[in-house]
Amino acid sequence: MEHRCLSPWKGAVAGGLIAFAWSSVSWMALPFHGKTISSFGDPAALVNILEAGAPKSGIYILANDKTGQLAPTDPFVFISYDKRGWGSMGSAMALGLLVQMIGAFFWTWILGKIPGLTLKDSALYGFFFGLCVGVLGALPNWVWWKFPLPFTAMYVVDAAIAWTLASMVLSRCYAAACALPKKP
Repeated sequence: MEHRCLSPWKGAVAGGLIAFAWSSVSWMALPFHGKTISSFGDPAALVNILEAGAPKSGIYILANDKTGQLAPTDPFVFISYDKRGWGSMGSAMALGLLVQMIGAFFWTWILGKIPGLTLKDSALYGFFFGLCVGVLGALPNWVWWKFPLPFTAMYVVDAAIAWTLASMVLSRCYAAACALPKKP
């Protein structure tokens, strides 16, 4: 039996806001992400090189060429480059919230298919959903694009925490309002 009151539309709002709020706190208030990101010693020199060598915005790599014909074999470089700059933080945050709401819509639909959903179950399912999101969404960047493991692992941890919290809120706000019939 489905939870008829566990609406994916309501869940998109509630779950998306919770996941976004956790992500915001994690990136802006907690010190962990900052410890996984390094700064360039001479950023102006790097920008000048990119302006000269990168004709347009995009992803650029300096891949290992074992023959040494195109580039030295080391180091490996992966750059996401946007000539326009960072842009508006407000627009980035609005888009980030929208992405979380889309994920919450899908996740609420899945949660709504689980009969007898309890707060504990919801938290556990949310934790594993977050692990799936993190592992499948971030770990390939570690494998293929050499993102540092601590940076990637923080994304996995963030996803697990965000979706655990969002699932608990969804369970408390919506599943409780539409409890399954008690067995006689």
